[in-house]
Amino acid sequence: MKSPLPQRSTSRGQDRISMTPMIDIVFLLIIFFLVSSHLSRQENRHPVMLAQAAGGELGDADLAPLTLTLDAAGKFFFGSELVPIENLPDRLIAYRQSRTRSPHSTSVRLRIDRAIPYGDVEPILKELAEQGVANVAIVVSPQDRQSPQVSTP
Repeated sequence: MKSPLPQRSTSRGQDRISMTPMIDIVFLLIIFFLVSSHLSRQENRHPVMLAQAAGGELGDADLAPLTLTLDAAGKFFFGSELVPIENLPDRLIAYRQSRTRSPHSTSVRLRIDRAIPYGDVEPILKELAEQGVANVAIVVSPQDRQSPQVSTP
């Protein structure tokens, strides 16, 4: 007589691990690293020879600081966009108003080529001060190595 209970298969062919979730995770990691490497290259898009500093600290990682770049040719970049330096006040006001979290705590990173005289940098610093931007970091290269470092004045 047959038992009314379902019989268990003695073969182990059905004890398999599904690879689909693992493949999904691998693809997500690939996408994450592709996007993060693209975003990290955005800041270094315009080559400048940074000034050198013997000391300084790296700033805290905060919410995407605004990067202002002035290269050796005198070209001014607001983020990654080439703009006339005369447009800095209007662009800065628009940028600060577009920040939804905290428009008053704007963080700015200045990437200035070492060939640029201070007289060309001073108007930028004055405008940042007039706009109430207190968190300004100047990106420099350490004297012993060539990787950029942030120095907070």
